[in-house]
Amino acid sequence: MEGPSIVILSEELQKFVGKKILSVSGNSKVSKEELKGSTLDRIDSWGKVLYLIFSRKNTSPIITRTHFMMFGSYRIDDPKADRTPRIELKFRNGTVYFYSCSFKFIEEGELRSLDRRVDVLDPEWDLEHILKLMINKKEMYLCDLFLDQTLFAGSGNIVKNEVLFNIRRHPLTKLKDVPKKDWPKLAIGIYDYCLHFYEWKREFKLRAHWQVYRKSICPVCHSKLIRQNMGRGQRRTFFCPICQNENNKNKSLTLYEVLPIEEPIIKEERLDH
Repeated sequence: MEGPSIVILSEELQKFVGKKILSVSGNSKVSKEELKGSTLDRIDSWGKVLYLIFSRKNTSPIITRTHFMMFGSYRIDDPKADRTPRIELKFRNGTVYFYSCSFKFIEEGELRSLDRRVDVLDPEWDLEHILKLMINKKEMYLCDLFLDQTLFAGSGNIVKNEVLFNIRRHPLTKLKDVPKKDWPKLAIGIYDYCLHFYEWKREFKLRAHWQVYRKSICPVCHSKLIRQNMGRGQRRTFFCPICQNENNKNKSLTLYEVLPIEEPIIKEERLDH
């Protein structure tokens, strides 16, 4: 789940704030039983990570950290019939189910140490701060750079693929091969797409806006898209061999607008990344 989906999850969980946990279950091996009887005080997020802060009489706050990895998902009041959740939290007014995720307890210091300036959906997001951090990333391929959570917390594989197409750059272009004057366009491209992602996701229109992710034909030149595992993490990448030709590097960068929807909008599940 990418950052915008985590923000939407945080909003959906607000109805449980101030409510006490009646029971806890799931296949997580952490000592989850200590959450029973505690009250959800607040919800926080950073990038792709969800933090739940609980309280209990005469004890310090209990904080959980949930990362949905590559295939995690959640349900609220609607469990998957064929799946055991990693964690199930039952409140008087509903139940939360987290699947295929990393769930653990953390110390309060982790929350305090988060750099909010790199979270693409945080009000403290700071372009100048990002540009300073990018100086030490010049040797990185853009397909890796756009997934670097120390630069773009919340950006994921959908964002990576779509923004690479929006700037018409080959995934294996190194940052040093992009004119430095254009670096702000890279950062703003990620930031703007995540804001759109959030709005499209809330409206169940995200998939309708995909231009290259999980697609087979380029929407601009109609060439066949290449699908390949690329970069340090060998993540799945979709790109156009014509519009994102390797010879584009060193050229001045243009941040193209997302193309308008040309297909009917099909209601999608909010559980998708």
